[in-house]
Amino acid sequence: MVGSAATILQVVINPYLTACTVKGTQPVQRLNIGGSSNSIGTTVAPFFVTGIVFGGLSMSDVKVSQLMIPFLALMAVIALVAFVMTKLSLPDIQGTKAEVGEKLEKSVWSFSHLTLGVISIFFYVGVEVAIGANINLYAISLGGSFAAQAALMATFYWGGMLVGRLISSSLSKISPSVQLGVTTVLATVFTIAAIVLNNPWLLVVVGLFHSVMWGSIFTLSVAKLGKYTSVASGVFMIGVVGGAIMPLMQGAMADAFGGSWRMTWFIVIVGELFMLYYALSGSKVKQSAE
Repeated sequence: MVGSAATILQVVINPYLTACTVKGTQPVQRLNIGGSSNSIGTTVAPFFVTGIVFGGLSMSDVKVSQLMIPFLALMAVIALVAFVMTKLSLPDIQGTKAEVGEKLEKSVWSFSHLTLGVISIFFYVGVEVAIGANINLYAISLGGSFAAQAALMATFYWGGMLVGRLISSSLSKISPSVQLGVTTVLATVFTIAAIVLNNPWLLVVVGLFHSVMWGSIFTLSVAKLGKYTSVASGVFMIGVVGGAIMPLMQGAMADAFGGSWRMTWFIVIVGELFMLYYALSGSKVKQSAE
């Protein structure tokens, strides 16, 4: 239920940030400013839950009864936010959806840069979650100091995404295709280095490069779609299922390799290379709705 709600929020918020006019900014900047809030949450949440909600207890000592008050508090916060939103008067941005009685003559899938963008976001969310979710298992499997630092690795990975988004939010002159191209190359290099050197800390650095990819891919995917933008945003969100599929595939690969995670990181390289193709070629607008 929460996952479905989050998806609907993304469908609404992403095109709004892209289409609204803010002097001196470009769409990818505004998306990364919004994404920074998300990154703050993913960075702080683990410490908040374990240190404050559970009072430092290990997961094995946590009881279901202890979750009641935190969840009730969360429900109250969500209700308050929903109430405040009903009182705000957000402008309806023209030209991003079909008007009443107007039909969309084409299939939204006929725009190749959107279709390839959906595939790109599948790989992006897949590799982002794969590292964030499995890096600690990789570190634990290596033992020694890596195992002792496993929890920090995931935190620093998500923290790197926050830093990267804050940096990208100030880049008003660099196009999303260039940002996507450069970061995918760097992410690929560090992932290969992590495999060769068998060092999970190199994967932590990849978070810094992953930070700008969502905003870049979305901006490129809905470029010049006009009244198709709102529908395209919904179609775009289909690709986030990669975050459920690719980490699972990686886990299956680790099992096939006898519990070793080292070679499974090639799945990340495949995703990075497809996104590089999208940045260089696939994102070019061959058919415009404007």
